[in-house]
Order: sequence, then C-alpha cells, then structure tokens
Amino acid sequence: MLIQLDDEKNKNKKLLKELNKEKIEDKELNNIRLGEKIIAVFFTSVNQDIHRPISCKNADIFSKIEAKIYNEYPKYKASNTYFTVNGNVIDRSKTIEENGIKDGNTIIANIYEE
Repeated sequence: MLIQLDDEKNKNKKLLKELNKEKIEDKELNNIRLGEKIIAVFFTSVNQDIHRPISCKNADIFSKIEAKIYNEYPKYKASNTYFTVNGNVIDRSKTIEENGIKDGNTIIANIYEE
C-alpha cells in the first residue's frame, strides 16, 4: 500500500512538472504580440573574438540585445563600441526591425580607435 502511494506521488510530481513546463511555454508564446516575430542574429567582432548567435524579437530595442553581448564579453562594454549590420551603424534606441535587422543577419561589434 505504501509503495503504491509513493508510486502515485511520483507520477503526480512528474505530471505537475510537465504541466508547469507547458504553462511556461504557453506563457512565452502568449507574450509574442501580434506582428512580433522571433529571429536569430549572429554577433561577431572585427577581430573575430565574438562568435555568438542570439534569438530576439523584431520589436526588441537593440540596447536590450546589446546588453546580452556585454554580459558575455565585458571588454566591449568598457570600450567605445558601436555595432553595424549590412554596413549600417545600428541605433541602440531603435528596435531590431527599425534598424533593418533581419533573420540571419550578422551584426559586427566595432571599437572606435582613438
């Protein structure tokens, strides 16, 4: 009888974990507003020390994505850094879409040389 109860408890725990996982996934999907798309961009640097794909939404402000790069590559935060895509300088205050960044684009981190 106790073994049966333990088995049922374990099954319930497993089902609760699965349910919570699905709730999280549903919540993430619901957070994508109408017209928003998830895209993937690839970050690199002129000296090739950054190699980082990042997924984001086309409506994300670029500075939010930039912060992710700075967390992993703090050297660039301490430098006078600017980013380019397709030869154009990215405006940190604009969205991914407003900057003309598309799915699969490569964004290059550049450092102003003084």
